[in-house]
Amino acid sequence: MRYGLFYNYHGVGDVLLIKVNDETPNKVITNGNVVGLFYDDKLVGYNIFKVKNIIKIKVKGMIVNPSAEMIKVINNILINAGFAALPLQNSRGFYVGEVLEAIPHPDSDHLTVAKVDIGKERPLQIVCGAKNCRSGIKVVTAINNTMMFDGTLIKEGELRGVKSEGMLCSSSELNFPPELQQEGIYILEDDAIVGEDVFKEKENNNE
Repeated sequence: MRYGLFYNYHGVGDVLLIKVNDETPNKVITNGNVVGLFYDDKLVGYNIFKVKNIIKIKVKGMIVNPSAEMIKVINNILINAGFAALPLQNSRGFYVGEVLEAIPHPDSDHLTVAKVDIGKERPLQIVCGAKNCRSGIKVVTAINNTMMFDGTLIKEGELRGVKSEGMLCSSSELNFPPELQQEGIYILEDDAIVGEDVFKEKENNNE
């Protein structure tokens, strides 16, 4: 299970938002400072209130790679409130990918069908709308079930009849600072290692 953790004290107050999927909840269970959100019996997410004195969070917005210690504290809160614990995520779902092939979409004059190597058993097929998508570049690839910084969940699907198994990300979609902004998809340096977790080094910068 992948999930996203979001915290913005000045935007929404002292509440940690945990999003598991994109379903609209139809059931709410409250116990103390924890609100569980469900669609029927399927977990949608949690809202945990009054966390600033329990969990030290420096970032505003998505907590990219919460540490094991942070997840342990969150799980203690959830379990004590009678809810299920969160698993520790080994990856956020953003990988260094190399575009092996980029061909025009058969039914669109502005889409490209890319074959992207992310170091797994086989390359992914991803439909991309960026003009700078081309073979030979290295890019940030969000795979199926990856939670984006705005809370959107990436899902496999079809674009104009062609299967797409992820997304090639722009700098704005990755919440990069202004000095790292690029037009179109964000192109990594040539020495980026295919299959590497893009945000792995940020693991301990959230607390």
